Amino acid sequence: MYVVTAAALVWIVAGLHNPAVIVPGICLLLSTYLMMELNNGNALIRIYSRMVSCAFLVFTTMAVFIFPSVRSAIVMLGMVGYYTLAFRCYQDTHAPGWTFYAYFCIGMVSIVWVQILFFLPVFWIVMRTNLLALSIRNFFASVLGVMLPYWFFAGYLAAKGDISVLADHFTQLAVFGEPLFFNSLNMSQIVIALFVLICAAIGIVHFLNQKHNDSIRTRLFYQIFITIDLSAAVFLFLQPRHYEALLSMLIVTTAPLIAHFFALTHTRLTNWIFILLSYAAVIIMLVNLWTFLHTSF
Repeated sequence: MYVVTAAALVWIVAGLHNPAVIVPGICLLLSTYLMMELNNGNALIRIYSRMVSCAFLVFTTMAVFIFPSVRSAIVMLGMVGYYTLAFRCYQDTHAPGWTFYAYFCIGMVSIVWVQILFFLPVFWIVMRTNLLALSIRNFFASVLGVMLPYWFFAGYLAAKGDISVLADHFTQLAVFGEPLFFNSLNMSQIVIALFVLICAAIGIVHFLNQKHNDSIRTRLFYQIFITIDLSAAVFLFLQPRHYEALLSMLIVTTAPLIAHFFALTHTRLTNWIFILLSYAAVIIMLVNLWTFLHTSF
């Protein structure tokens, strides 16, 4: 409850300062609700805990500089939607409906960030190895799901007489920046990325050490989070120019990992780690909010 209240206050303050925050804020509300559904519907944590949605809110509220970004908000919403819907296909090779809706979310994300299409092979691999749901029907349902948003997008552009925008959109797939070129990022962006990556590393190590306590189903789901988290991290190092969208992916995928760690460990060391990360999150959030209020117009 305290996390929700604090996050709401930060977003309200930012919204009063910059109205561009309102639409992404609505997307955040939807994403947080879907995070709760993702956790509750799949028993990601074997005890009753709201830690998954709380971790997600903490990450998003820390990154104040992406508050006005509709693209980041859509990437988060699309990724949470994908996980929520795709996990319903577990061990069901005859679930073209859920598969279609899950990949429709990916298609929607690709409208604002086309580079997510590079992750399609990863999504299909985990659908086969972890969800155990890949079949000819489900595969074609996934392709149709990704394509459907483009049918509407193409119709909209055709009505405007600007269909060439669609070609330019896909041309971006062939545009690559310099790998490991982080000079374009400011200190706040680097600190947030490091914080999320550290939390991801802690969560991954903890899960690998404690996975024997979870059900096979839960292990397979967390392996999906780990695979996509590592893929997004590698992509971030190779193409830092896509920092904003990749950070959004990392936030969504890291939240369940670090939540698993916080909810299920109670040693003196892990308690200190929790305290240190909590204080660090608050300090980073306050610094970023102060910077946002004094530089955003």
